[in-house]
Amino acid sequence: MKESEISQYWNDKAEALKTDPSATMKDVILRGMEVEAIGSRLKADDELLDVGGGNAYAGLLWAEQCKNVLVTDFSEKMVEYGRVAITESRRDNINTKQASVLDLSVYARQYSAVTCVRCLINLTSQEEQLAGVEQLASALKPGGRLFLIEGLDETFAAMNSARQAMQLPAISLDWHNRLLPKDKLEAKLTETLTIEERVDFGEYYFLSRIMHPLLVAPEEPTFQGRCNQIARDVWRAGLAKGRFADMSTLVLYVCTKPRHDGA
Repeated sequence: MKESEISQYWNDKAEALKTDPSATMKDVILRGMEVEAIGSRLKADDELLDVGGGNAYAGLLWAEQCKNVLVTDFSEKMVEYGRVAITESRRDNINTKQASVLDLSVYARQYSAVTCVRCLINLTSQEEQLAGVEQLASALKPGGRLFLIEGLDETFAAMNSARQAMQLPAISLDWHNRLLPKDKLEAKLTETLTIEERVDFGEYYFLSRIMHPLLVAPEEPTFQGRCNQIARDVWRAGLAKGRFADMSTLVLYVCTKPRHDGA
């Protein structure tokens, strides 16, 4: 897996889907849940850096809540279509620039909030992923908050084990994705930050990835099917909060940087 190949993949996705929310995730219901989970924790006076923000879909929604937003992405085409979306929105508190999560030095200690959603899983090695965590933390002001959504090895495996127990085939990982081990990710986060919350989407994964395909078999489930909409509503209502956390491939980490940080 090469950086150039991953970059080309995302440039091609941007050209194909332009400003569509599915440009960075086929499951647009889950994409909306990511945006909602972070958005509910942002503040009106936040100056937000959204790293790996693709075509600015999420950034534009968060700009409705924050003082200002800068969206960055490694893919030049994602940035291009992000500019199109921003121009069409007529919002004046959001901008987008090309940048890598591996070098955020120009943004050091500038932001009260940093978001990063499924960006690290597109890096080519675990060493790069952990270096990316360091860069994200470095962009925070003392007292700032990091909102990091990433895919975990253990929960992905648990979700697939549950599928196989119900005679469903395992879901394959996309070729350009590298999940993170929970222990190593959390150890890296806690070197400079405090983990305040772990927000899972377990109810959604259980209902959409296991119950949905069982209910519609032999037909194939669709990402925007009624069952997935109900799964989102169950997650929102918190009816089974935490009960399926062990099969939530994606987890939102809400972290804070110490106010006495002297970096």
